[in-house]
Amino acid sequence: MRSFQVFRLEEGKDEDELVLLYESEAIKNHSHPQWGEFRLGTQDAADNRNRLLEVWVMYRDVDGSEGYIGKFLTTYAKMKYGPGPDNVYTVINELKAQQKKNYENSGRMELVKFTDVSFFSFLDYIVSGTQLHYEVAVDFSCDDTVSEADQRRFDADLQLAIRAIGGILRDYTPNRLFAAFGLGAKTPPTFHEAHEFHLNFNIDPICRGLDGVIEAYRKAQSVVSPMKTAKFAPVVNSAIRTSQRSGFRGLHYHVLAIFTRGTPTDMKELSAAITAASDAPLSIVIVGIGHGEFSQLLKLAAKRKEGTRSCLQFITISDILEAGDSPAENRSRIAQKALRAIPEQMADFMHAANIAAKPPIQVCRSPLFHSSSLIPDRPTQFVFDGALPQCLTPQMPRSDRRGSDSQYLDVEIGARNTLSVRVPERCHSVLQTTREQYQRRLKERGLGKMRFPRMDLSTLESSGGSTQDSSL
Repeated sequence: MRSFQVFRLEEGKDEDELVLLYESEAIKNHSHPQWGEFRLGTQDAADNRNRLLEVWVMYRDVDGSEGYIGKFLTTYAKMKYGPGPDNVYTVINELKAQQKKNYENSGRMELVKFTDVSFFSFLDYIVSGTQLHYEVAVDFSCDDTVSEADQRRFDADLQLAIRAIGGILRDYTPNRLFAAFGLGAKTPPTFHEAHEFHLNFNIDPICRGLDGVIEAYRKAQSVVSPMKTAKFAPVVNSAIRTSQRSGFRGLHYHVLAIFTRGTPTDMKELSAAITAASDAPLSIVIVGIGHGEFSQLLKLAAKRKEGTRSCLQFITISDILEAGDSPAENRSRIAQKALRAIPEQMADFMHAANIAAKPPIQVCRSPLFHSSSLIPDRPTQFVFDGALPQCLTPQMPRSDRRGSDSQYLDVEIGARNTLSVRVPERCHSVLQTTREQYQRRLKERGLGKMRFPRMDLSTLESSGGSTQDSSL
């Protein structure tokens, strides 16, 4: 008995090859089924507007077996005309047409809606200032039977994968600071089970650069006690909370990479966490290392998307590495496999949240700066009515948590009652420095008790001194 009707949209490539573009939902027991709306990217369906598209209409029985009803041909250029006589198609079954003399068709299919909409691309958001934040989570769990050679191989593959993915994402993170977590281990001093702990064992999980992440892993490996099982849901939920608190919407997007050698025991909770992550500016990449059991993770990643969008990618290192290739070539393949879905996932989140890409060039709105502060080596000057005192103390470099003096104003006293303010790296770093830091900086210059007629220091207050909390 025919119980479900589905259709498949396929694109004809060169050499008579068909590529599946879309498969509809199944409509149960209906003689006139009407399928729901779906969306296709123009790069998939309209790279050539006159390329033939085949639509196959199928039926599916209760036992899962499928049968062929018929098919028809169309093109993107034809469908663009919208509903009407030009987009009413006759479904033909070639076998029945050859076997039955009186055969006419197996039904008709009509296009009821077509909309050609332009969306912002991944590159549009990156050019407008969106930053990608790389977060690392390492699963320490393993069996008691893991040999020393297997552990060394795991460490080598882990470091290769961390650097492969981070080597691409760090170019989209100006400060190159990465949050690193551990799971599946018992941590000192109490050695209780922990499925989400800071890899560097500090209050802040931030590590400086990829070398800092690798060093934190090495130190953690020497002090933690691996467990036999692990849970991924806690670290995924933590990444969701971090991404939702990361500042102005649309300017920050997070990529969480979980490195593991096995399957977690909380698959139900992990599935729920991934569904919740679809509403957050977050993508999740699970990287399987070694030859462990990954069948459940493969099924989870192969599921049709749950929630508002797809945000999960799963890869296995053993299927990517080639023994005869150089480390650089292996890193390139790992990065390509792990990050290939990130641009589409980020664009889908922005579209679902109705976030538009901003113009690529923005002038700082702070009253202390004008467009010349966008030029790194050209300071902004302010002229004051009274004479400026001489600097009482020499300039002393002061490092912030990023190890850079660029987070503070570089104040210099010039001739003719001018005050030069230089921001070496980014013009919006002025918005990342607290009032107390500016007061201390000016005091070192001998300007702590000055009154500036044309400058209000209250405008220098930021929302906490964090790159992610500031916005232009």
